[in-house]
Amino acid sequence: MAGSQLKNLKATLKAHGLTGQTNIKKNKKNTKRQAKDYDREEKAQTLNKIREQFNPFEIKSTKGKQFKADPKNGRMAVGKPGISKQIGEDQRLKAYEVKKQLKNRRGGIQDRRFGERDKNLTEEEKMLERFTRERQSQSKKKSNLFNLDDDQDNEFGNNNIDMYGNNLTHLGNTITDADMEEDSQYFAEQEGNKRSLYDEDSLGYDQESNGPARKKTKAEVMQEVIAKSKFHKQERQKAQRKLEDEIEDVDEEFDDVMAELFTSNKNKKKEPIIEPKAENDIEYDMNVKKLLLEKRAVPADRTKTEEELQKEADEKKKKLEQQRMDRMNGMLVDEEGEERGVEDLDNGFWESEEENEEEDIADSDDDIKFGEDEAEADNDNEGKVNNRFLNKKVSCPSEHTELLNILKKSPLSDHPKLVRKIIRDYQPKLAEGNKERIAKFTAVLLRHILFLAGEDYSKDVGEFKQVQKSLISILKTLAEKYNKALSDECRMIIKEVQDKFKKGNFSELSNSDLMFFILVGVIFSTSDHYHLVATSCVILMAEFLEQLKFNTLSKIGFGAVIVNILLQYQRMSKRYIPEMVGFYEKALATFVGIDKTSIIRIDTEDLIFNSEIGFAENDSNIIQLHNIFDEKSNESLSFQKTILLNILSSLDTCISNIWKDLDAFPEITIHIKPLLTQYSSQFKSLNKIKAISDKIIRLEKFHEHIPLTLQDHKPVSIPSNTPKYEENFNPDKKSYDPDRTRNEIGKIKAQIKKERKFTMKEIRKDARFEARQTIDEKKKANQEYHAKMAHIYNTISTEEGAEKNKYEREKRLRTGKK
Repeated sequence: MAGSQLKNLKATLKAHGLTGQTNIKKNKKNTKRQAKDYDREEKAQTLNKIREQFNPFEIKSTKGKQFKADPKNGRMAVGKPGISKQIGEDQRLKAYEVKKQLKNRRGGIQDRRFGERDKNLTEEEKMLERFTRERQSQSKKKSNLFNLDDDQDNEFGNNNIDMYGNNLTHLGNTITDADMEEDSQYFAEQEGNKRSLYDEDSLGYDQESNGPARKKTKAEVMQEVIAKSKFHKQERQKAQRKLEDEIEDVDEEFDDVMAELFTSNKNKKKEPIIEPKAENDIEYDMNVKKLLLEKRAVPADRTKTEEELQKEADEKKKKLEQQRMDRMNGMLVDEEGEERGVEDLDNGFWESEEENEEEDIADSDDDIKFGEDEAEADNDNEGKVNNRFLNKKVSCPSEHTELLNILKKSPLSDHPKLVRKIIRDYQPKLAEGNKERIAKFTAVLLRHILFLAGEDYSKDVGEFKQVQKSLISILKTLAEKYNKALSDECRMIIKEVQDKFKKGNFSELSNSDLMFFILVGVIFSTSDHYHLVATSCVILMAEFLEQLKFNTLSKIGFGAVIVNILLQYQRMSKRYIPEMVGFYEKALATFVGIDKTSIIRIDTEDLIFNSEIGFAENDSNIIQLHNIFDEKSNESLSFQKTILLNILSSLDTCISNIWKDLDAFPEITIHIKPLLTQYSSQFKSLNKIKAISDKIIRLEKFHEHIPLTLQDHKPVSIPSNTPKYEENFNPDKKSYDPDRTRNEIGKIKAQIKKERKFTMKEIRKDARFEARQTIDEKKKANQEYHAKMAHIYNTISTEEGAEKNKYEREKRLRTGKK
């Protein structure tokens, strides 16, 4: 259909005579023509066809098999989805309305009992009428002809007539009532023999002494069975009547029996009056009760031998070591085999990696105690400590400033004793809430150790080391029980150190920051693959090494200490830290100088060693923390030599413990070897350089790189299968299975699947429709509510405005204003 849709629509309407001039007189004779009903119907049908023609989306078409439906495009209309959808929506709306009307209503059960809805009848009249109708319905029921227990006469009025109307006979003779009585007496005599209902006579044979046995007829056998059944029924009726008589006798005598019982209770003798016990008897009874309430002796547990105790200790250590190895490798799996995150780890995650027998471990979660030697030392030196502090119980500090106020009048050597006293006074077992106080005090103690590390203690280094060692021992003991509070405090300190480094780089750092990193390695397990505190510290120290400027001895010494701390962290897990390689390269290049062809760039040339400087074997390689930030020591040549020896010692340790097992060992040391060669040529007395170079050369022999190769096995050929052809192929046939039963089962399964799919689709449509209806109803209810509230608000506002205007007018009149 070419052209625009509007032109095509006009042309189509004009072609069908629906538009244009319609009052042209073609024949003067027939000037008038009456309109008919069928003309309007035809016009409506034509318009509908035109609408469908110009709205292809309302008609679902498919490609015909023979292309006869539409020769232009070979497609044929198969349905109208829009109309079908609207019909479905209308049906669902009707069903929804019916369901809504029946909601919260009773079921369809109707009470058809007589007089239930009659308000004029009383309850007694209803019950009497129901009872009468029930008895009438029971009396109208016909008795069953085949009921052997029925004692009523049959329809012929004679017990000796069978159900077919024939007289009952025995040996060809008619049975009379006298014969029945004789038979009854006979069966009564045979009751004691406990013979079954079908005895030898009932089997159909005569047991006569003379003559051969004769087989009984079926009528004779049935006659005997009926007679025996009626006899037993009479006996049961007699027993029942006898039982009923006995019950009636008991009922009649019940009142007399109860009267006797009541009189017997009244005639009972009165109980004697209990006299009060003497004091000795009362005391005796109390002692007996105390003995009864005492806990009985139970056998104690068997004392274990030293071998058993040692075995249990070894098993526990083995289990803890295995848990530590799993954490180091990142295998966080619980007992049920499920993976766990860092937040799901148990208390074993926080246990220290080494057990120090000299340290004091608490016996339980509610008790903290220290070693006997320390306790004795405290008792001996109590006189030397502040008496005011020992005699009074001070509050447990929750902040570091409170602890400083307590310890400000005490010498440095008494700090550990005073800290122990606070812990003893606030043991969790002594009072409620002490556990939370000691947890906060653990974080305060960490802050105090870092505070002391930042002070100037160069005058008395020995005393400071002893105090720090004691405080760290106490902190490690508390960390075993209060690791949660300590971990939170450590993470806060990490954030503070990072902020200081971002703010002023190296100038904002101090000895306390290095002491913090050392304490983390002592308290927590640094070999874990994921750790809340240790992993964060490793990342922060790596950031320091990466952004540190190598222009002063203080900064290089700071970096050397950081490297030693990282080596201590990785002594078990042996993980590679790339920032350490860069530090070694740049630090060695700073002290020896580099040529222009080297890829390493140094920050200053003022720290290059003179080639005439000599190194002795007794030169120390230990860096004192208080010397790092000391300006006087930074200018000395001995401190520079100490830093170089410390870096070489840590490099040797790193190569021996961490780098030697890595496949990329040659690539890691590729820039360090030329620097070591330059050192060995300039400083002949530096024997450490030659040892490290020889070690690198030996280790490189074990790290030969083998190029990657493709698969060297025989190529696997692609399987080739002969295609399957159907000789009698039929496109209308869906299955070629010769078994008819399987074909039928397959058809049923396919039909069930199709029906199930259709049903599920309809259920989903119904659910979506009900959801839309519910939303519409809620919106409508909300709109009605808001409209109602707006009307009420407007009404109140109008009334208030009118009253306000009235009040203003009255006020103006009273004041004399118009």
